[in-house]
Amino acid sequence: MSSHAFPGTNKPSQYRSHPTSPSLKPRHGRWYIPVVAAVGLGFGAYNYYTQAQARREFAIQEEEKRLAKNRELMDAYGNKESLHDVQQALDMYGR
Repeated sequence: MSSHAFPGTNKPSQYRSHPTSPSLKPRHGRWYIPVVAAVGLGFGAYNYYTQAQARREFAIQEEEKRLAKNRELMDAYGNKESLHDVQQALDMYGR
């Protein structure tokens, strides 16, 4: 078989490129993974912060509701000196 049967096998050595110095072409690929990781971490931290803030606000609202209900019950129980006060407190508690 001749060397012309396979294209590209008989190139003279002067056309082959032998990189002896660093490439002048910028290599953006090495920054891709760290940048994507940093963006992902930033997004995760932002979501965690907003969810924590929403949970905290919800807990504060629930605590305010609980305290209001406790004040209402304490006002309903009042003196508890007579049967009428106890009956009124039970009616209020049953609501």
